[in-house]
Amino acid sequence: MSEIAVRLKDVLAASDAYRQTMARLVGLGVPETTILVHLLHESPRTPSFLARRVGVTPASVTAQLDRLELAGYVVRRSNPRDRRSVLVDLTDRGHDLAARLFALFDRDVAIGIGEADPATTAELGRILEHLSRRLDERARDTQGIAADLEESGLR
Repeated sequence: MSEIAVRLKDVLAASDAYRQTMARLVGLGVPETTILVHLLHESPRTPSFLARRVGVTPASVTAQLDRLELAGYVVRRSNPRDRRSVLVDLTDRGHDLAARLFALFDRDVAIGIGEADPATTAELGRILEHLSRRLDERARDTQGIAADLEESGLR
């Protein structure tokens, strides 16, 4: 598994560099483009959900949403299920930008995978979905991670 962890680390580092380049070239920050792409696939969402998905504080996501709203990419509306909160959704302009960004990413992933066998690609998709779910669950297990860090002498 160590080899897979090393390769995944490399993919994550390359992905970070890729996202930084894409964001810079469209005049946004990485968190803002990440918000747009999340909303492309999962919207509308609350600011607190977006803060968790992007990995920033609620105050930071509020500032990012302010910038995105000012640029005409998102709109905030009252949450019909909870009057104390709002839902964030893409505007047509935001949807267009997010869809174009994701289409470029999708193309670049396809080029990166190359001529892989379709069955292998499907299996990789299942593995990545499982891994993503597991890491997301683990990220919410603060006590478990803290215990593991302590056991490893890192805390």
